[in-house]
Amino acid sequence: MNQILLYDFLTLMNDKNWNKADLAKYSGIHISDISRVFNNKKPLSLHYLDAITEAFGLAEGHFYSSYTQLCFNQNRYLDKRRSVAFIYKCAIKGFKKELNFIISEMLEEKSKTIRTKNLQNLFEIAEKLFSEGKEKEALPLYEIIIHDMPDQTAEEVAISYFRKYYLNRLTEEGPATLVHVLEYVSYMPDDFQELTILWITATYYMLKQWDKVLHYSKRLEKMAKNQKHFGYALVYQGFALNRLSSSIDEVLEIIKKYKKINDFFEEAAIGNRYVTFLDFGELHYVDEYYDWIKDRDDLYVGIPRIIESYVKLGRLEDALVLINQNEKVINEMAYSTNLYKQQLYLDFCYAQSLLKCENKQYIEGLNDLIKVARKVKNVGIIEKFKQCLLSIWHYREHLTDQLNEDYIQMLSEDRNQSNNLYAVSP
Repeated sequence: MNQILLYDFLTLMNDKNWNKADLAKYSGIHISDISRVFNNKKPLSLHYLDAITEAFGLAEGHFYSSYTQLCFNQNRYLDKRRSVAFIYKCAIKGFKKELNFIISEMLEEKSKTIRTKNLQNLFEIAEKLFSEGKEKEALPLYEIIIHDMPDQTAEEVAISYFRKYYLNRLTEEGPATLVHVLEYVSYMPDDFQELTILWITATYYMLKQWDKVLHYSKRLEKMAKNQKHFGYALVYQGFALNRLSSSIDEVLEIIKKYKKINDFFEEAAIGNRYVTFLDFGELHYVDEYYDWIKDRDDLYVGIPRIIESYVKLGRLEDALVLINQNEKVINEMAYSTNLYKQQLYLDFCYAQSLLKCENKQYIEGLNDLIKVARKVKNVGIIEKFKQCLLSIWHYREHLTDQLNEDYIQMLSEDRNQSNNLYAVSP
């Protein structure tokens, strides 16, 4: 323990008229360990520091600025046991000053071997944060590894590029991170190579860029060793061909292939077969589809397409009944933090706006269409944006001066790429 911490502890103990036994009592640390720490015969762990801080009635992190020195050994090499726990704690608790200090010390290390080892430890911390859902805290650590790892072909760098891509894929940084992650795919372990291509495919699926979906899903099919990844490769191929192919039989053949993989994909094949029929204009399958999906947990996936099919068939009353019967499910989509559900809610709003227009509620329906068009434009879903424009054009005779002004303003707005919309989780 350094002299600054020792002096601070002794001063506080003196103020409270405590001896080591009192400190042991209030901190929950055995007195023998207290003595050994004070006599520099046992390292002061972060756990012990937090317990002592609490015993003194001080805020967590009160002594962290002094503790940074204990993360290095006598030769000024980073001590893995203490530094890993300390960096992790600083990252999740927001002790930025202490975190920046210890990382700057790591990066100033002149030995390439030691600096590499330090950054490998930092990578382990970033992965731990990521696996715990603390993605915001993990990202700066991945960026340090990318920029400062001596060997730029190291798998830690490649994986860090993938994590950065995953976290930024549909922000304005997305295109740049995609370029980098593709450059580094070959340096990743095989399982990460598959995972990277899968997420690239999923991203383009959410953006409805079907040519890209087809390209990367075929690439994934060829490389996949993981059965689940292989199945998703075929599923995404089916989605892409649904939009790009003029042959329904080609899509149905793909569905037959992944139906045989396992029970999960067999069940998915049933729903996707109905979706294919509807998307190819065989709308008489809509009731079968609704009967199949209405009692499932993923009913929200089918609601937009079913409403749109009813509108195309002129079954406006059935569409209204479906909306009323499933108001709870629709509200859950509207207020969900799940970004896939948020996109499906936009699909629902689009279908509902068509229903309103067909029911001669032109002002409300067109206003909703313009709102949906603005939102999908902002997040880069060009296919849905074009659908909105075609629908607005179809009902253009009912545009009021105000709606026409809103429409023109929406078209003139720059795409707001700061909106985040993430891909559906495979």
